[in-house]
Amino acid sequence: MRGYQKKPLAISVIAAIFFCLPGLLLLQVWMLSGGSWRTMLEVTRSGYFVNEWWMAWSAAAAVWIVSRWTFVYFLGLSAYVLIAKTNSLLTHPHLESPLSLLVTACWLVAAVWFLVSSLKMPYLNPKLRWWTRPTRVAMCRDAMLRYRGSPLPVTVSNLSRRGAFVRFKEPALRARALPQQLGDTGVLTVSLLRRGRSNVKPWRFHAPVEVVWRAAPDSPYRDGMGLRFVSLSRPQRWQLQRFLRDEAHRQPRPAGHA
Repeated sequence: MRGYQKKPLAISVIAAIFFCLPGLLLLQVWMLSGGSWRTMLEVTRSGYFVNEWWMAWSAAAAVWIVSRWTFVYFLGLSAYVLIAKTNSLLTHPHLESPLSLLVTACWLVAAVWFLVSSLKMPYLNPKLRWWTRPTRVAMCRDAMLRYRGSPLPVTVSNLSRRGAFVRFKEPALRARALPQQLGDTGVLTVSLLRRGRSNVKPWRFHAPVEVVWRAAPDSPYRDGMGLRFVSLSRPQRWQLQRFLRDEAHRQPRPAGHA
């Protein structure tokens, strides 16, 4: 999958279920009223139905977006719904129908499913969401990394909107750069190509970076390091995203990827 943009099927299913909950509520009213359209119209105009509709669709949106804060919102909303339904069952059990209990059970199952199987990944750590991993373009382009006050010639092996992996071009420079610590900062300068409708223009990408990854000494990637872009301006982010999109479309898709 190019860019890893496909979400797991379970997320789509759970979001669809919450999206359909208002329809199940109307079906319940239809069954209890003997098919009365007037009763259904009155219910749809009531504050109760608007509240139920808002909670269900906002839960669907929170599940579909799948971010740290929407997940927190979904858990809070689930707790409110389950407490309210439990209180209704204890105080007015005669008002609850089997369909209403089924809806509550579906909500409970969804909330428990998220808690049990998904707390560790990806909801509370969006960096681990494999289906939203940004497009990473493979390349071999000369660049300059100003690191610890010295300019180091490097080769950019791959690039994404969040960062890049660079390799040191000379063994001497590689040895001098080995002691760096994670969190060290520098400035990466690389010449990219900006493709217009009728021409191709060089674009000098100049960005502050932070060291976020180093391979083990026996790794095939030991001659390089992972960099994360920091404090990019909005025009830089927009231009970089456009470049990555164009390059991803130009490069052949690996065999076996959908």
